[in-house]
Amino acid sequence: MLIVNQIENTHFSKTEKEIVNYIIDQGMNIEKMSANEIARNTFTSAPLLVRIAKKLGYSGFNEFKSAYLKELSYMLEETDVDASIPFLLSDDLMTITKNLALLEKETIQDTEKLNQHDELQQAIRILEKAEIIDVYGILDRILLAKCFQTMMADIGRNVHVIDQITGQKRSACLAGEKHCAIIISYSGQTKEMVEVAEIYHKRNIPFISITCMAENSISRLADAHLFLSSREMLHIKIGDFASTTSLKYLFDILYAGVFSHDYKKNLETKIVVASYVDDRQSEDEYINEK
Repeated sequence: MLIVNQIENTHFSKTEKEIVNYIIDQGMNIEKMSANEIARNTFTSAPLLVRIAKKLGYSGFNEFKSAYLKELSYMLEETDVDASIPFLLSDDLMTITKNLALLEKETIQDTEKLNQHDELQQAIRILEKAEIIDVYGILDRILLAKCFQTMMADIGRNVHVIDQITGQKRSACLAGEKHCAIIISYSGQTKEMVEVAEIYHKRNIPFISITCMAENSISRLADAHLFLSSREMLHIKIGDFASTTSLKYLFDILYAGVFSHDYKKNLETKIVVASYVDDRQSEDEYINEK
């Protein structure tokens, strides 16, 4: 769980740790407990629960409790494949193949379910209004962003992929009123991405966040927030199978949404661009256009 991971990486006093451990041990049982009841059961005080919530970035205990229960309920939903460890030492190649296929299918369905019409529509409006779209991320997220950049370029849209080498905070400071941004962080707490989000928010330049479903610093500031499938652990995992599939799917939705807004013009532009820049040929008559 992402909130549990956040808890594990937050400094608490000895008494605060006792409360946190109690909450984790109780799981969904805390749904019917008030702050005062949890305080009584742990021989502590209700203000300590508020302090714990604020250390984790929430306004108060009720906001933390709601986010924790939402994530716990989500993580307890039954799935066919573990997103973090989709295959085991004993699995043969065809079992691994089947599990990865199931994981991709479940991940796309999960991503579709997490993202509602209004937020998707708002995200696409932001992209349509901007002349320049800045995309921020780290590691392999940048590679997927470059694929999105190429697709958008083929319909005449200007996308800048800003990596750590380019200088992300500097680029955020130089963005103008014709810009918007997409900021990607699975946890929503990546230090560099939070700083970029704060700059865009302070300068009133709209941005779309793509993060896990848990409450986080980036999505709170975003003008539209989209959610990645969030069943993959941050550190205990074989690979980024689920989060990569989920992000690629969201990029495809954003591209398709912009494309469909002016479908005929974009299709004509795409075909013209392809006729000049794509000289691939195939021996398969079905896909080899004449």
